[in-house]
Amino acid sequence: MLSSTFQKLSNTSEKKLLFLAIACFLLAGSCMVHFDESLKSEVSPLGIISFELAKTLENATQILNTWNATETAMQAAEWSLWFDYVFIITYVLLLTLVIHRVRRVIWKETTSLGYRLGTVLIGTVVFAGLLDMVENFALLQLFYGDSQTYWATLAYATAIVKFINIILGILYVVVSLLVAGIKKLL
Repeated sequence: MLSSTFQKLSNTSEKKLLFLAIACFLLAGSCMVHFDESLKSEVSPLGIISFELAKTLENATQILNTWNATETAMQAAEWSLWFDYVFIITYVLLLTLVIHRVRRVIWKETTSLGYRLGTVLIGTVVFAGLLDMVENFALLQLFYGDSQTYWATLAYATAIVKFINIILGILYVVVSLLVAGIKKLL
């Protein structure tokens, strides 16, 4: 499992990997933001995220029709959907590594609830990445013209669970840091 892989890293190697993960995430994230600029409209105010959360075939089709009105939007959407596979790797690596470091530094004791919760959340973030890949596959089917209701439903369902898992991972980090800060004050 990924959490045990991280435990084999030395502190120096872990810091180097964290720096690399941050750099890759920022680079990939800036590409995703760039692709998303031409995708925002009244129909898709959140850009590609609106497409992910379209929920119904009608909504997804409406978004695609709006993007289809400009060539740059369709190209950006295609690039975004394919490049997201790279972005998934960067955010999963970064968030799992951050959770691991927080778990190791703040909770320390492997039998503590905070440490065990961190181990579970590493797995849920990896699962979020897998769900994101399934979501992208479904969105690509819609993008390339396979207008089946189940693709929109699958994309929506996997996106919701993905976002919940990612938010839980981020909350774990924030709450752990707050707990560490409160402990220092006491």
